[in-house]
Amino acid sequence: MRIVSLLPSATEMVVALGRGRDLVGRSSECDFPGSVRKLPAVMRARAWDGDRPSAEIDDRVRSTRSAGESLYILDVPLLARLRPDVILTQDLCGVCSVADAEVAAACRLAGVDPQIVSLTPRTLAEVADTIEAVGRAIGAPIAGRRLGATLRSRPAPPSPSKRPLVAVVEWLDPPILAGLWTPEIIERAGGSALGPRPGAVGHRTTWAAIHRSHPSLVVVAPCSFSVARTARELSDSPWGNRLVGRGAERGVWLADEAYFSRPGPRLAHGISLVRSLLKGGVASPPMPIQRWDPPPPTEEAER
Repeated sequence: MRIVSLLPSATEMVVALGRGRDLVGRSSECDFPGSVRKLPAVMRARAWDGDRPSAEIDDRVRSTRSAGESLYILDVPLLARLRPDVILTQDLCGVCSVADAEVAAACRLAGVDPQIVSLTPRTLAEVADTIEAVGRAIGAPIAGRRLGATLRSRPAPPSPSKRPLVAVVEWLDPPILAGLWTPEIIERAGGSALGPRPGAVGHRTTWAAIHRSHPSLVVVAPCSFSVARTARELSDSPWGNRLVGRGAERGVWLADEAYFSRPGPRLAHGISLVRSLLKGGVASPPMPIQRWDPPPPTEEAER
């Protein structure tokens, strides 16, 4: 079987299900595990510079989407050469990948007719469903059920009289409080999510509003950013010092996006991470995380 994955989480699923050898193509953002980086990139961002300020990236994305344009380009000649039997894509977020309609159009141009599996999870249960769907599509149904169970079998701890408030921020400027499956991650870890209800999209807000809500824990994990990239922008931004690093009893932490943004098997690590942080520690995290302790704001920054 020849599999092309256009979604980082789907690529992770294929490898975790024991079918990494069947992958023949990926998106340029599929980077885990490291072995997939040697695969040819069938899809790349049209104009994406992750080193630009978050506000500038946000403006570019919003203007492109409002014009009805895709943020990505599919390599049709490469698709024709790869001759995939299965293509894994999504139809949930135009910022994350191409939609299945774009994939179908590219396949027609390439003269190939693969099975297109579109993944659109909004909750943890639906993420488990997509893992099982991928397992069926690539001939690994039993492995799919087993892997999906890792997200189904994590009940929330007994509810205390008052759960600590947790803010998971998935973008910096403007700050966006993570939605979809992330509120469930927080709840299963024993916290109460600041922001959207489970299954709803992320909520745009301000750092001042987050600060006024007095969360016990803030986790900053911008989509597509490394921890080092996040720390760099926070260090260069007056609001990073003035608002993010103050008042959270259990601290402000910068975390790898895969704990929250990628709807795949590693979301289970997100539950464990939040639970550990709420208990006051970080027990050997499998992905990068760093406590954010900015220096005191300067007099100029306070103006």
